[in-house]
Amino acid sequence: MDVLVIEDDPLEAETIRLKWPVSSDRLRLLSTYKQAAHIVHSPEIDYFDGIVVDVNLPDGNGIEILRAIRCNTNVPLILISEGGTGDSRADAIDLGADDYIMKPLHIRELHARMRRLVAHRSERPAQQRKDLVSLGHVICDLQRRVLVCSGSEMRVTDAEARIIEALYKNRNRNCSKSFLYKNVFFREFDTYDKTLDVYVSRLRKKLKHLSEESGACIQTVRGSGYRYSEL
Repeated sequence: MDVLVIEDDPLEAETIRLKWPVSSDRLRLLSTYKQAAHIVHSPEIDYFDGIVVDVNLPDGNGIEILRAIRCNTNVPLILISEGGTGDSRADAIDLGADDYIMKPLHIRELHARMRRLVAHRSERPAQQRKDLVSLGHVICDLQRRVLVCSGSEMRVTDAEARIIEALYKNRNRNCSKSFLYKNVFFREFDTYDKTLDVYVSRLRKKLKHLSEESGACIQTVRGSGYRYSEL
């Protein structure tokens, strides 16, 4: 799992990192609302499998983060807190929190609760999921970050998945490099920066490896950017 943890107590954050029971999971630890804001208010938030948020932060409130995240995504979110009443916890769940755990934390329990939420989310029927997109004969599972075709799978990076998502949402329309840099790399486009071109080249090779025709779904728009065209 890729898990975002927003916790201001350095000892608590370090405890989560050290005692997290699955070493292959990737934890991103942030300590303030300011550090998390650019993720919370961008498409990047949907590339985490789950989020853990402390209710009390030095420069904000976990409930505010919850509200902002729920405007954009239904990614599983667990609130943690040293205090709170039954009513305040119920209010948080009504606002969209999937779970609410009181401190002191038992890290194995936190992991188990998150794993259950993530598994439940992934069990939705494919036709109800917005994270499955087609590129010709290849299906991209944006949540699992894999390309699938005729029983074969190939991994894609986070950036490659964001490229696919951005192009697919705007299929049959030109996407400028400026637009793609903002939505894929979360920075302004620099004419000397060839990062996007490199990623697109690698992505086309992966698509062609699975299905020769599917590589043609991502087309270059000379002097502008790229577009997704249906076969």
